Amino acid sequence: MSEVSQQFSHIVRDLDVDPEAFKLNMAATSPPRCRYVIMFTARSGSTWLTSLLSATGKLGYPEEYINPEFIRDVAQFLNTRDPAAFLTALARRRQTPNGIFGMEVRAPDIEMFQPGVFFQFFDQSTHFFNLWRKNLVAQAISLYRAVATKRYHSNDGKPDTGPPDYDAKAITDWLQHMANEENANFRMLTQRKLPFTNLCYEDMVANRLNTLHLFARVLEVDPKDLTLLPAARDEVKKIGDNWNLEAEKLFRADQQRFIADIERNRIVKTVKPRPA
Repeated sequence: MSEVSQQFSHIVRDLDVDPEAFKLNMAATSPPRCRYVIMFTARSGSTWLTSLLSATGKLGYPEEYINPEFIRDVAQFLNTRDPAAFLTALARRRQTPNGIFGMEVRAPDIEMFQPGVFFQFFDQSTHFFNLWRKNLVAQAISLYRAVATKRYHSNDGKPDTGPPDYDAKAITDWLQHMANEENANFRMLTQRKLPFTNLCYEDMVANRLNTLHLFARVLEVDPKDLTLLPAARDEVKKIGDNWNLEAEKLFRADQQRFIADIERNRIVKTVKPRPA
């Protein structure tokens, strides 16, 4: 086993799992009729999308199940340390009543988990979505602010301490990181010749109903069965404000050449995906 493929085993190696409970849960559940995967990057609207889809009760509960920060707890919940059994049980336990299972994931998470096992389970019958953001500079500034203030979401219960100091070097680093992660997601899908649907953050958040109908169409769910709930008081909202806009304006003026280089190398803007 390679060093990468051992990472999942390393994270869960000392878990005290119950094989009998695992067998009982498997016997009491059935596989979902439909699986989907959303490839995403940080600050691309993924948390908002999860809450929107999950609220319908018919479009899966697409959480970050194999995020290294969460995967140990998920494995404990499922009572398994085996990656293949993990995915099989997860899809059975976290599907909506109409048989839809979805998850959100980044390319590095899949590399940590074991790509061979992951894509054996999520094969050509899986619906893939690629979530990206047109304005990568705004995305990088949003991530810089979240990391600097340790406030990632409007509903995470953490106090709003205001924006951080403007730091061009830090934003430059995050912009390169975001571009690398975006390209890694796209390469992983295209190199495996997996059909997928592109999801653009700016278009997605502009129209909640259109977003739901897109997923309903791809997942073969009747849109008439979906209820678009009004935005709840605790629904995830943008944290960005005028500080973000001013920081972006300043950064674009200071880093024109660097931004141009980043944009030229964004694969999602230059290569068309295979239609799902």
